[in-house]
Amino acid sequence: MKPKLGNISVLVLMNLIWAAAYPATAIALHGMTAQFLTLVRLGVGGFVLMPFLWVGAKSRWNWPTIGWSFLLGIVGFTLPVYLQSLGLYLSSPAMAAMSIALEPLATAVIASVWLKESLGPGRKWALGTAVAGAWAIAGFPTIGHRGYLVGDLVLLAAIFCFATYNVFSSRLAAKLSAPTANTATLLGGFIGIVPVWLLTGGKMPTTWVHGELWALLYLALLATALAYYLWMFAVTSVPVALAALFLYLQPILGVLFSVIITHTKLTSPFYIGSGLIMLALYLGREAEPATPLN
Repeated sequence: MKPKLGNISVLVLMNLIWAAAYPATAIALHGMTAQFLTLVRLGVGGFVLMPFLWVGAKSRWNWPTIGWSFLLGIVGFTLPVYLQSLGLYLSSPAMAAMSIALEPLATAVIASVWLKESLGPGRKWALGTAVAGAWAIAGFPTIGHRGYLVGDLVLLAAIFCFATYNVFSSRLAAKLSAPTANTATLLGGFIGIVPVWLLTGGKMPTTWVHGELWALLYLALLATALAYYLWMFAVTSVPVALAALFLYLQPILGVLFSVIITHTKLTSPFYIGSGLIMLALYLGREAEPATPLN
């Protein structure tokens, strides 16, 4: 299956939005807790898209579909956000960056096992090359370095949750439509984060700063509602494993945004890693035909 230019454009735009979400998150967290930020992101994103629960839905709602949407929302939004925060606290920023880079690999492996999507020799080489590139951009971190093994394992658990959502959300999107499935899982994640927020004190910002407010709006409307809709659209048009390869653009774009915003200097590992990732995208541009979704 050779993806069309329109599908590639959607994948690039989605990752551009997500890459800009990293500095936006850093700005927003100056004035609010991670739990409150997640609550607003999922709540606003889900409620803005709520009309899509009925408009454009391919099939009627039933209890199994509602339960599946709620479960995916917990697995894809509530759990990994908490695990990422805990893992970053127990580990190091470099390992956190590397764990995020492992998401496409985990997504491709799960898609191969559960959806029977063929990786093929070219795709396997592409994934290996991309992992090496992401490792370089992250600064060549190693698992358990300086006693961070527990935190590293927590970060890997978060990535497993993200990857599971990436794979199984494609089936939900094929059944309901991309907008409907996206809205349902966002609302499921919102319901899941509410008790977490309450149990951690239910803290809200006491004052609002313009920069933090704009960052929050960007994260809720673009990085959550729009970007996840684009992901749902993409995985109904191209194999999940191929779409996952484009997630490797995030480390490159994230560093470039940091250069623009914070004037960070680029190092040789960034150029090496970027070159490897671009090579991986070239190697994975075509795939063997994937098994159609049931």
